Amino acid sequence: MQTLRALPRWLALTALLAVIACSTNPATGHKQLNFYSQDQEIAMGRQYHEQVVQQIGVYQDRQLQNYVERLGRQLAARSERPDLPWTFTVVDDPAVNAFALPGGFIYVTRGLVDHMGSEAELAGVIGHEIGHVASRHTVNQLSKQQLTQIGLTLGMVLGGQQVQRYGDLVNLAGGLVFLKFSRDDEAQADELGLRYISRSGYPPQAMGNVFTLLSRVSRVEQGGRLPQWLATHPDPETRLKLMQTYYARLPSGLGNEGWKREPLLQVVDGVTYGPDPREGFFRNGVFYHPGLGFAVTSPRGWKGTNQKQAVVWQPREKDAIFALTLANARDARSAAQQFFNQQGVQFAGQLPLQQGGGVEGGQFAANTQQGPVAGAVTFIENGGKVYQLLGFAPQGSFRAYGNEIAEAMRSFQRVSSRELGRVEPWTVSVVKLDAPMTLREFDRRYPSTVPVERVALLNNAELDTRYQAGDELKRVVGGVPGAELE
Repeated sequence: MQTLRALPRWLALTALLAVIACSTNPATGHKQLNFYSQDQEIAMGRQYHEQVVQQIGVYQDRQLQNYVERLGRQLAARSERPDLPWTFTVVDDPAVNAFALPGGFIYVTRGLVDHMGSEAELAGVIGHEIGHVASRHTVNQLSKQQLTQIGLTLGMVLGGQQVQRYGDLVNLAGGLVFLKFSRDDEAQADELGLRYISRSGYPPQAMGNVFTLLSRVSRVEQGGRLPQWLATHPDPETRLKLMQTYYARLPSGLGNEGWKREPLLQVVDGVTYGPDPREGFFRNGVFYHPGLGFAVTSPRGWKGTNQKQAVVWQPREKDAIFALTLANARDARSAAQQFFNQQGVQFAGQLPLQQGGGVEGGQFAANTQQGPVAGAVTFIENGGKVYQLLGFAPQGSFRAYGNEIAEAMRSFQRVSSRELGRVEPWTVSVVKLDAPMTLREFDRRYPSTVPVERVALLNNAELDTRYQAGDELKRVVGGVPGAELE
């Protein structure tokens, strides 16, 4: 028999904390890891809610917000944690997505609401997110992260060089809002969502419709400020197969209140579709911002994404970044001084740009937690604001991208509203059919300002799907001619 050896001190303490921190999953009755009380969970949710509002933004449509809030509260009342301060918010993002924070803070994107075909389907998505909170999946994941960090911290104290080397990388892992759940967590949230909508009288098949939509979305991959649904959720087709097994466990006679298409379509009519061009848009390789009055030409072949507080471009290989943001400085010179005075940043030479007259910058080298990088930065005064144009890549790769980044920096220019013409958002328009027709025929008779494939996705249907007189379909109107839908 081998002699048992004592556990290392940090591992023994970690194991002890895990035992002490076990709690009961309210939805399943099973034990799970949890370092947070309910009050702490709620406080965390409130804190990060403010960051969501600031970084993503709330969609300004009171009718839609009230509708989602009422629907969410109705479902939460049938969960295992009805007494949480539940909050349901539509965020201003075109991606088809939803997420939850600890303590009952639930979010759906306007892009997801646009693509829902009935209240029952939207209820299924919200019910899934309620399931994550009811099961305390978010605090469970946070507890696992904290447990890992406790082990890493103690390991550093005890001198583990490999632990010390990778400690910062673990601390960087996963923003709170976008914690990735295990497949078991996702399956459990699906089953709980089905439970909640069934208790509310919606047909359980609505959940299957949602997974069909997500499969279609994965082929188109609309851009947005949030990670795509499929980045944090298992394959929709796999989830649909599991859902079939859940249906059989439900009592008969559910879903008598029906799908409730009309209430959902009523609030969706007029909602913004896709990226809002008033906040900036891409056209023919150029990014325009109507409100701020400037334009920047993209580096050749790079893909751009318009975030809430930045515009970011990356090449196909995703091994470099070019980003435009506002600088927190009174003028370009002070902004440049602040940048190059940062610890770990070294000035590496002038840029081939016209310096002075509200333009400052230079090349730099910097040490980051991911390794050494090289890059260039330019600060430009325009319209009472100072803009930062920053490009960088791993030190060995920047030379290949330097000319493209410098050219993009030189392209920054003022543009007027007269030059841009009329800028209006794409919006969803609901049409009641006066005769039978296919979706393809619908698009010819009621043309949209987006490709017909997106109209099909918006209605979660194929082009040859046939509809009857009196059915209601969605199309897209408005937008900026030639602008990209990202």
